[in-house]
Amino acid sequence: MELKWLEDYLALVEYGNFSKAADARLVTQPAFGRRIRSLEDWLGVELVDRQQYPTTLTPIGREFTQQAQQWVEEFYSKRIELRERVSATKKIIFASQHSLTISFLPNWISNFDFLEDDVRIRVNANDLHNCLDTLMSDQSDFLLCYHSPEIFPQLDRESVLSLEVGTDYLIPVSGVDNHGNILHEPRKDEPLKLLNYPDESFFGRLLQRDYFSKRSAKLPLQIQCENSLSEGLKALAITGNGLAWLPKLAIVKELEQGTLIPSNDTLPTIKLKVMLYRKKIPRLSEVETIWNYVKSHI
Repeated sequence: MELKWLEDYLALVEYGNFSKAADARLVTQPAFGRRIRSLEDWLGVELVDRQQYPTTLTPIGREFTQQAQQWVEEFYSKRIELRERVSATKKIIFASQHSLTISFLPNWISNFDFLEDDVRIRVNANDLHNCLDTLMSDQSDFLLCYHSPEIFPQLDRESVLSLEVGTDYLIPVSGVDNHGNILHEPRKDEPLKLLNYPDESFFGRLLQRDYFSKRSAKLPLQIQCENSLSEGLKALAITGNGLAWLPKLAIVKELEQGTLIPSNDTLPTIKLKVMLYRKKIPRLSEVETIWNYVKSHI
């Protein structure tokens, strides 16, 4: 049995719908359905009544839900316990989106010099879905990410606290030619070469919601490359492969040096809130200490 099968099943219980649960787990609905079926095959029972609509659990499925929650919680709690046994050092774990780990977090976290010498900060960079999973399963103490309740509603609950700690902007930029002129921007009767995020990624879903679903069909697009990491798209944009929406905090030097230039006003800039999340009940007292410091310096 795989742990992700249990987490998939609990997502199905939470959302009550295969499609919504698959979106929350960032997998396609067919793949999600196969994973639920794999769990049922391993257990030897049916957890979901597929003859009913909307999605309904079988009596055994309803009974199994509490056990699944207990197994997942015990698994992650035991891992934390085992890791802490081998070290007397207290570790405060930040789960952070890749782009914020590079652009926002280094200067921000340098202010935490008030912590005792036996406290160590660990930063785990990942995509937002995995970062969210680590917070909700108590594998991390903090989650640093961009804000979008429509994309990840799991954070909007009483057991999770939040602070807005900064602001960023997702801006459309392009590399330049030898004369410093922008290479890629919307032009009449010419496809815009685009460096894009995968549809299932956080920025991909954000751009789909705020731009692509509303854009004029008169602007043809030619997707040159996809990459879920903004750093990867930045490198491609600098070398002239196309236009990309990039977080402004991640391209400050490039904008100052003129190696990247914002596109014209026909493409939108999207404002981003930088958020810090934590569980209401902290694992260590130092978590509360950091929280109160951040809160007092906003």
